[in-house]
Amino acid sequence: MRHKLAIVLSAAAALVGGTAAPASAGGAEHAFVIEDYDASEHFAAGEGPCVSWPGTFHEVRSGGYRLVTPPGGQQAGEFHINGVINGQVELIPDNATLPTYSGTYREKVNAVVTAFTDEGDVARVSQYRLRSTLHGTDGSALDLRLSGKFTMNANGVVVVSRDTFTCG
Repeated sequence: MRHKLAIVLSAAAALVGGTAAPASAGGAEHAFVIEDYDASEHFAAGEGPCVSWPGTFHEVRSGGYRLVTPPGGQQAGEFHINGVINGQVELIPDNATLPTYSGTYREKVNAVVTAFTDEGDVARVSQYRLRSTLHGTDGSALDLRLSGKFTMNANGVVVVSRDTFTCG
């Protein structure tokens, strides 16, 4: 998931000309980044999410991220990201006798970014949550739970960095 937030931050950098410029004195500046994604990726046995067999992971995502640069006052160059993404996931086994799993999700992302560097973004805090139940063609189900949080203190020290993925 962190790679998805990185994509949003890269798009944000393009929108604000490579740096998060402070907002004008008249108020906050707003922008919107559209998420439109449709891709498949093959995985080997034991490497797929929640399954032991080899197959293909197919994901379709759409929605967007609202970017807000607050007016003055706060840290110069800071901006906020809030996003809601709707998605659909399929786990398709290479062996056609095994069940195919599919389901939908709604992902929520929010972050506060303080700067851009040559190495990428510097986020003060970011987090995401995603929950989905994938239903198998055989009547079984897989419950996916993904979440993550990243927090940096005012001295630039990372105090929280975790990504959690569970299957049930």
